[in-house]
Amino acid sequence: MCDSDNQDLNIWIGDFLKQRRFSKYELELMGNSCKGDGYLGEVTFVKVLTGIGREEEKIYNLVIKSSKKSKELRRQTPMKEVFEREMFMYSKVFPAFKSFQLEQNVEHPFMKFAKCYSVFNENEREAIILQNLKYLEYDIHDRKKPQNLEHVLLVFKNYGKFHALSLSLKTLRPQLFAELTKDMSDLLANFIMQAGMIPKMTDDFQQALELLKTEKSYTKLKHFDQELIEKCLHKKTKPSDGVSVILHGDCWNNNMMFCYQKSKKKPSDMMFLDFQLSSLGSPIYDLSYYLYAVADEAVLKYHDLLMQTYHHSFMSSLEELGVESFQITLEDLKRYWREYGCFGLILAPFILKIELSEEDEVADFATSAEAGDIAATFVLELKNKEEYNRRIREVFRHYASVL
Repeated sequence: MCDSDNQDLNIWIGDFLKQRRFSKYELELMGNSCKGDGYLGEVTFVKVLTGIGREEEKIYNLVIKSSKKSKELRRQTPMKEVFEREMFMYSKVFPAFKSFQLEQNVEHPFMKFAKCYSVFNENEREAIILQNLKYLEYDIHDRKKPQNLEHVLLVFKNYGKFHALSLSLKTLRPQLFAELTKDMSDLLANFIMQAGMIPKMTDDFQQALELLKTEKSYTKLKHFDQELIEKCLHKKTKPSDGVSVILHGDCWNNNMMFCYQKSKKKPSDMMFLDFQLSSLGSPIYDLSYYLYAVADEAVLKYHDLLMQTYHHSFMSSLEELGVESFQITLEDLKRYWREYGCFGLILAPFILKIELSEEDEVADFATSAEAGDIAATFVLELKNKEEYNRRIREVFRHYASVL
């Protein structure tokens, strides 16, 4: 780590501890995220010993998410905006969620995200200090392997609770919801457009579609041209059905962690990570992004069960939160999947390349930005091409089957 990085770490940690009236501390660097695990930011793991020489000595195991400094990368992407969005989620939205649940006398409030200790919003030095969930025995699933049914069922159940909490707040505290969401622009679409990635994403989609050339699925999907792909990537924040919630937004494998008691095949709990791309829209935006990023045919064939699980969780949570007037059927959800599930489909070729890439295959975002072509970051010749082709065929077949 260079001197400037050490200086930044001490500024962030010093600010965090000043809020807790600690002045002396010892800092131990525990590691960094791997290449390919993050693109607009750096993740640093640290251990901080505070209260040295006093009775109240305490150890903090922290994750520090910080923005990259490349001026070209910052010019070509909405980097500051995505960090400010996540800061807003942790400092405003999640506290509002917690207070609302307490007001509604919810016995077990939904708080499936890491504790945020501090945010630091100085230009080119943005940082978010979070609890390190690894010390609570949470792990990220291997991104190169599809998640099994037990994992996906748990995630669908928790997305049901997360989305119901948002919709309940919207229904029972409309002024508060409007205030929280008034500036929630679609940062993922903004990022894709600003970085000039639509042509590359269209090429990836068409190449994936060619794998199905001799199948009926091809006929159902061949109308997806660049114009339609761009349209599908822009979320409808006020859909005609009225079901618009605060979304997780970036639902790939590495943005959730799982806890296990006995077997790694069956998680007992989970947490959501990374809310930099949170925005408004249909719950299907989250569900389709997630499912098509992590599942293969072994799970996709249980789509009806997954939707039933989500629907039960969603409706049960609405009832617990005091919303009884809102009705949405399982058939409604399936219809929404046909309408909005193309969002996850279009992201799948792009996301699966990231998930299946080896560390030495991943280009650096900042380097690509300096060369003037961010989209080149994702021009990957995968060693794992056979697995990529298998996964993408199964995803495309699934979406075609619901049309």
